[in-house]
Order: sequence, then C-alpha cells, then structure tokens
Amino acid sequence: MSSFVQEVKNKFDAAKENEQLFSFDSTTVEKESNGMNFKITLVPALAQKKSNQKVEEDGKKCNPFENPEPALVVKELDEHRILLNKYAVIPNHLIIATKEFKKQSEPLMPNDLYESFKVLKDFGSSQPALAFYNCGEESGASQGHKHMQVLPLQHESNPQPPVKKLFDEIHDRHVGQIYAINKLPFVHVILPLDNNIIRNANTREELTDYLVQMFFGILDAMFQQLRENAQPLNTSYNFLMTQDFMMLVPRSNEKASIEHNGKTFEFSVNSLGFAGLLLCKTEEELEVLKAQDNLMDILTQVGIPWDPKASDIEAARELAADAELA
Repeated sequence: MSSFVQEVKNKFDAAKENEQLFSFDSTTVEKESNGMNFKITLVPALAQKKSNQKVEEDGKKCNPFENPEPALVVKELDEHRILLNKYAVIPNHLIIATKEFKKQSEPLMPNDLYESFKVLKDFGSSQPALAFYNCGEESGASQGHKHMQVLPLQHESNPQPPVKKLFDEIHDRHVGQIYAINKLPFVHVILPLDNNIIRNANTREELTDYLVQMFFGILDAMFQQLRENAQPLNTSYNFLMTQDFMMLVPRSNEKASIEHNGKTFEFSVNSLGFAGLLLCKTEEELEVLKAQDNLMDILTQVGIPWDPKASDIEAARELAADAELA
C-alpha cells in the first residue's frame, strides 16, 4: 500500500468514525449485456441522502467545495483540493475540486488532467482506480463547481471497470489511435494511452503535455462524431480515464425512463454508468434493472444512438481525403 493510499484510508476511517462522512452499506449484482458485465449496486441509504445535505438560508444548495470541511480534506494543491466524498458508496472515493470556482460545464484543463492522473498513479497497481468527469447539465453532475472524481475499484481478482473488457477486445489496438467499440450502441470515442511515454515522463510538464494532447485529440474526435450524427456540439458529456485509456461519451439526457409492470422508473446516469457501474436506491429499482433485456438500452437513452448514415458519411469523407492525396 502506497503512502498516499494509507493517508487516504486513515483520513477516511477517522472521518467515518467521527460521523463527518457517510459510508453506505450496499449490495452488488452483475448482469451481462452486449458482452459487458454491468455491476448494479443497491444503496438504500441514498434515498435519504438529500436530508443530510445542507441548504443555505435562501434555499440554494450549499457548495461543499467552496469551504470544505477540514475532516474531508486529504491534500491542498496549488489550484485544487483533494477531498473525500462525504457520501461514499465505495470507501476512499476522492474528489479533485478546483479551489477557485469554475463551472462544471468547462472542459478539463492541463492541471485538472495532471492532478487526476497523478491520483490514479498514486493509487498504484495494487489498487486500480477510475477517474471521471461529468461535464454539463445532462451529464449527471450533482454539483456546479468543477470537480473530477477518482473511484478506487473494489478488490477482486481483476479490479477493472466493466467497460475495460470491451476495450481489451479491440483487435490490433494501437496507442494513440482513437476507436469506437462495436458492442456499444451509442456515440463514444476511446483512446489507449501509451504507458511507455507515461512511465518515461521525467517532469510534470512532460506528463501534462502528453495528457493534454490525448484529451483534446479525443475531444475533437467526439465533436467530429457529433457532426456526423447531426448533433449539437455544445452537448454535455462524460469522461472516463484509467491508466490504460481515455473515453468520452456525449449526452442527450440526464435520466433514463423505464416502464415496468405499469409503473415508470427514472434512473440518473453519470460517467460511471458508461463504465458499466449502475446505482439504484430500492429493491424495486434493482428488480427493474435486472428485468431489462439489455442494459445498453438505458445508456443509449441518455447518450446519443449512432446514426445509421454516419458510417456512410465517414466513408465518403475518407474517399474524398484519398482523392485529394492521389
């Protein structure tokens, strides 16, 4: 266990013991859809979460990142704070919030990327983790103050987000090349990271430059997909990052609606949904999710389904480019 992980654990245990954060009991089941083993986590206490959140006198929700509780602060950085998530489904769930208020609708900047990736590295190979960013109103973000999150993955024989299995199936994968996964029926882009470059980056600047190049490359690729699928370019999106890949998914809605036994159920989905991690608050909601023929339908409902004509547009564009080179 690294010194950073030990520090986070000690801080988490102390805050939990002093009731300065809430660590929820949960039950997790798996359901396979399109080759991905979704993990559905039932957390009954989430239904009471709102009653524990502070509200200002004028009725507005408090900004927990403006003046965070000292018990939740793991580390003060130049432009960011690393905080414990006050409402933790997974122990040691971290938030990397900007000290200065910035909007959650802004793209990630170089220092956002560096600090988030550094936390991934600090968790190390013994405790793989997933970084994510919910960008915009339809992304499932719960706070308007800009923040990344880093979720340690549960200890298993292979603790990786479920989507990693589909990423590993990309045939003849090359680092730096941007891909779409055939089994995902919604618009997305995913890019393998070059571990050799990351490992050999001797300075903060070198690592930051590489992460920025990869992020804005994949962001541009997402906008290209939106153009080809006739979608607005100011859409919300979700960002996922591990030490192996970056992934972006544009959004159309925050919530998915499901009809089941004559009732309508709504599920809010954030970045974790596209990693294959879904949350529910009641046994009834769990049964609804388990009863779905294909959980990918939920993600497609809140994402953007592929336009069948998009592949034709891409093929025509490639032919035109080839003709220019000829």
